[in-house]
Amino acid sequence: MLQDIFADLATFGKYAAGIDTTLSLTDLEPSGKSAQKRICSIITDRVYKSIVDSKNEDLLDSLRGAVANLTLNIQLVFSAVKRRMDDVNLYKYELEDMRRAYVENYYNSIDTLIRQLSEQDNSEWKETRYYKLITSCQIKSADEFDTIYPIDGSYLFYFRTVPLQKESIDERFSTYFQKANDNENILAMLKLALAKKIVAKALMRFDILEFPATIRNLFAENKSTRQGKDERDAAVTLSQTLDNEVDALIQSVDTLLSTTETSNDFCSSSAFNTPDDTIFMMP
Repeated sequence: MLQDIFADLATFGKYAAGIDTTLSLTDLEPSGKSAQKRICSIITDRVYKSIVDSKNEDLLDSLRGAVANLTLNIQLVFSAVKRRMDDVNLYKYELEDMRRAYVENYYNSIDTLIRQLSEQDNSEWKETRYYKLITSCQIKSADEFDTIYPIDGSYLFYFRTVPLQKESIDERFSTYFQKANDNENILAMLKLALAKKIVAKALMRFDILEFPATIRNLFAENKSTRQGKDERDAAVTLSQTLDNEVDALIQSVDTLLSTTETSNDFCSSSAFNTPDDTIFMMP
């Protein structure tokens, strides 16, 4: 598989730093297959094959960067064991820093690849399941998402969260968008609430390393000593904070809808009051 996009180990090394020169592409093949599977889960096997067959150097350059760095990230644990057996010390914080560097490089490469596929109007990309879901979404591009809630213009994060956006709309937001009636103020509040809900869901389901730098930097302090539990607790706390902000925005939307509609089928504390209700004031 690696031989399909890399001529030799030297070519592989141009895309990922710190490669063990005693290895060969054949030695990296098991990790490479795992990397390919993860990438294909995002762009699909069909798109992956079309890039390899197209000989498009821009797309291939981004694909090579993604495959190489993700391969070495997976291979890192085996390399660490080999160094230990060779009596070469490798500290935990060094291993963690290397892992984060590989994931960062992979993230940037796959993000660039998705942007290129979108901008080049790639027909195979438009047939992927995530791309087709966009038609049922309210936030229809990474650029639009970025103007609502900063994600560093990340195409990868946007496409990874398209299913979460559809899930959020189906669960809570669809009726609200129907009631908005092209009211720009209400639509803006709804999209902000939707974006925050998407990020809140992602915090509960994705690894922190999968987030854009703007969000990931919230967890960057004391990274050399941070434990996995601390990171997870921080993600849960941020997710709950965003959920609270979503609820506050929805309450504001309810208030605005109550002044623009005569119907009372939305959720608010006075939704079921009518002008002819008899109100009894108790002493």
